[in-house]
Amino acid sequence: MTTQTKTTLFAALAVSMLFVSTSMASDPHAAADAAPAAKAKPAPTAAASSSDDDMAKALLNKINKGSGDIVIRTGDLPAGTQVAETKALDANPKTAKAAGKPAEKDAHHDVHWSYMDGPGGPENWGDLSKANLACSKGKTQSPININIDNAVKVDLPALEFAYRQSPLSIVDNGHTIMVNYGEGSNLMVDGRQFRLVQFHFHKPSEEAINGERMDMVVHLVHQHHDGGLAVVGVLMTTKRPAAPRKSWWGDDSKPQDNPLIQTLWNNVPLVKERVESPGVMINVNQLLPEEKTYFTYMGSLTTPPCSENVLWFVMKNPILVSEEQVQNFGRIYPMNARPLQPKGDRLVKEAKLLQ
Repeated sequence: MTTQTKTTLFAALAVSMLFVSTSMASDPHAAADAAPAAKAKPAPTAAASSSDDDMAKALLNKINKGSGDIVIRTGDLPAGTQVAETKALDANPKTAKAAGKPAEKDAHHDVHWSYMDGPGGPENWGDLSKANLACSKGKTQSPININIDNAVKVDLPALEFAYRQSPLSIVDNGHTIMVNYGEGSNLMVDGRQFRLVQFHFHKPSEEAINGERMDMVVHLVHQHHDGGLAVVGVLMTTKRPAAPRKSWWGDDSKPQDNPLIQTLWNNVPLVKERVESPGVMINVNQLLPEEKTYFTYMGSLTTPPCSENVLWFVMKNPILVSEEQVQNFGRIYPMNARPLQPKGDRLVKEAKLLQ
């Protein structure tokens, strides 16, 4: 074989070896096949000097076969032929790490708050948005357990409910049934006027008294002209007092339907977040107990963003509703009450019996 032919063949061989290196770097099977060869003991020097002709012959055979790309693998060479090790370039570790690692995504992205355990549950409300930080960091969160023995018994001004009738505007907002109340209905507290904005329901009651939650609660949300909020919580129960009055015509121990509650349930929209105005007039006074003594303390909204500095009034006496009315709400929202929050060092006042 002439020197020129050898030169040409070795040039082609160099290119082919580059392909071998690339192939082994990208093909794990090829790399695995090459591993034993890489670990093999070096052939004697004398054998290395005679391997040029063997290498050239193998290359010629590859060309004559017309098998496409000229890539000589170790299997194409005669036994005992030494192949110089070719070390593949290591990928940039930072680049490789970045390529192999998916882009980090906010774990709470697009997660909406809910009452159920999970990413949107009450324990995670504060993480869902910076606006909700008070839900996890606030010091006067609601609801709380009201311990009657620890409440300070004092003379408090009576709550004046100056409520009027309003056209019904009702919506299932995805968390509760809410009624937007018309203008002109106000709560007077110690000379301050709060306008009734809306009321909504929770099951079971969010507030607890002596550790006991009732069947439901209605929250009447009021706003002062300076933006301050006042919420009146009216507990709802299906149980009459311990000694129900009986008459000669029968046992009246089971509460009857509350007429306003029944009107609301009759008009709950079929589609969530759709406000319905069915042309019905309602009177929220039907949700107030006859005896209007109360507990009061500073708290927060019980749903995100859990804003604080909310003035709370929880009526000491519940109103009666029927079991069917509670069950019907439960068919829509089986549980939509926030867990009790630490009372901390807050003062809870209890109004003495009003004269």
